[in-house]
Amino acid sequence: MTNEPFYHRAGPAAFEPTRATESPWDQSLQHGGPPAALLLGEIERAVGGPGRITAAQIDFLGAIPRETGHVEVRTLRPGRRVRLDAATLTIRGRVVAEARCWTTATTAQADRRVEHLPSPLPALPGATPHPPFPGFPGAWHYPEAIEWRFVHGGGGEPGPAAVWTRVRVPVVEGEAATPLQRLAVVADSANGISNELALDRFLFVPTALQLSLHRHPASEWILLDARTSLSGDGIGTTVTDLCDLSGTLGTGTQPLLVQPRDPAE
Repeated sequence: MTNEPFYHRAGPAAFEPTRATESPWDQSLQHGGPPAALLLGEIERAVGGPGRITAAQIDFLGAIPRETGHVEVRTLRPGRRVRLDAATLTIRGRVVAEARCWTTATTAQADRRVEHLPSPLPALPGATPHPPFPGFPGAWHYPEAIEWRFVHGGGGEPGPAAVWTRVRVPVVEGEAATPLQRLAVVADSANGISNELALDRFLFVPTALQLSLHRHPASEWILLDARTSLSGDGIGTTVTDLCDLSGTLGTGTQPLLVQPRDPAE
């Protein structure tokens, strides 16, 4: 089990990824969750103030090498009530990921809290046997940085799945992860836990992660309740209900590229 952070800060805007960022498809690349969390955290840092990110679009613009990258944040639409900011991650002179986030001002004079749950929140189950993802590489470090407790599905079973997660390590060494960062680290795993195809025969890679949130997590534990739909011609979508121990947070969506591992199949 790894205790490494996902990143070491290598300069004011430079970040060195550790093995905790490893992709399940290629260990020389990064899983989408840590870069998403890194970009959202840098936007939160730049924005400051009482506002809250309510919508985030993280686009993965190609494979993300597990090498030092540079983050740049810029404001696309300033505003007192709502603003739009973007952050890019550049590695080897190429932008490999970009996040665009709407931040909305909060107020103590707003209306009451209303959340709609289709059913009661599942209780936090006991520890899931290790490893949580049979079929993936045995030395894959990303899942070791997170605690996984499956409610149903997962564990190599095809079909919808729900899992309680808790990020165990910092996103950036020596810096406390924000609630939004902890959510982003795990939200990009939703397509993996709800896969509908054999892992040894197919790739189902998300090209983006879209988050729509009315609230950020109030606890370390975050529930992913995910289901994946496939068109049969190489395109899929994973939709995830996101919750913490006290209720709903919002939804996550991932468009998927679905291909055989061997193109001849």
